[in-house]
Amino acid sequence: MRELLDVHYPQAKRIRLVMDNLKTHTISSLYETFTPEIALSLAKRLEIHYTPKHGS
Repeated sequence: MRELLDVHYPQAKRIRLVMDNLKTHTISSLYETFTPEIALSLAKRLEIHYTPKHGS
């Protein structure tokens, strides 16, 4: 996520992600990986949309 936001789309104010409902696909996983300051800056730029649970 950090590479996506900082390298590939550094000028984007918001990135929309469509993800499945896997347990690790949450904003809290950013806080487990990065420092709180970095995780917050990444989280502010992400808009996550989850696929419906019945959709697979």
